[in-house]
Amino acid sequence: LLWRTPLFPSSKMRNYYTLQDQEWHGINTFCCGGLVILGSNPFWFLITNILAMGPFALFIAYEYRNMGPWLTGGSCLIYAVAQYGLFRAGMMDPGIIPRNTTGRVPRVPNDDYDVDGTPLTFCETCKIFRPRRAKHCKYCDNCVERFDHHCPWVGTCIGARNYKYFILFLFSITILSAYLIGVNAWLLYKAKESSKEEGNLNQIMDALKNNWCSTMMGAYTVLVFMAVANLAVYHCQLIINNQTTNEQMKETWASRRNPYDKGC
Repeated sequence: LLWRTPLFPSSKMRNYYTLQDQEWHGINTFCCGGLVILGSNPFWFLITNILAMGPFALFIAYEYRNMGPWLTGGSCLIYAVAQYGLFRAGMMDPGIIPRNTTGRVPRVPNDDYDVDGTPLTFCETCKIFRPRRAKHCKYCDNCVERFDHHCPWVGTCIGARNYKYFILFLFSITILSAYLIGVNAWLLYKAKESSKEEGNLNQIMDALKNNWCSTMMGAYTVLVFMAVANLAVYHCQLIINNQTTNEQMKETWASRRNPYDKGC
């Protein structure tokens, strides 16, 4: 079900956002009639886009002649996939559950027990019985369906609707950083081989000095790869176990079997 969520909020949910925008209690910013829904950290979402877009654009502008059409095209393709994942994850409804604004206490649902036998939790802020695996995010001030975590770099919660796009961005940026590490190493090796300096060390230093863009981009992509690769491996483990970050951090299933884990 997680991987079959539609690209955009339903018309009913969009109308709810549009009509209730003036009285919205959560910390969100709405644009384009509810098609764009930003979380509580739009500034950091902008910073993430700048950190992804700026260095890549600078690198391509300086090195595309040396890279050739195939390496340049491959880099741009992977980057486009990563940027798409980032836009979709940060600019869509993560699975916000509308609050109960009727002023009446809701009825206890018929299926008022979770799959593990524990009662469904009542949210005192939203005045609803939270669905299974949902959680109230203290940063966005919303209950989110299948809450995974609040990501400040994406600027919003990661939940049932945008988790797949978060994963797409995470895996794509990992592949892109590894790809660019190899491309920069190849460019620096070519510069070293064409250096007129004598001695291997002098040739390396000359290549690094005269190819500052490849040098800086290589160091930058190494740092990015070290950060995102560990996170990608971590989320691979969560996906295999059908577990959310929230459940793993709280050790929800540490002492009992995870009923959502159906095996690989």
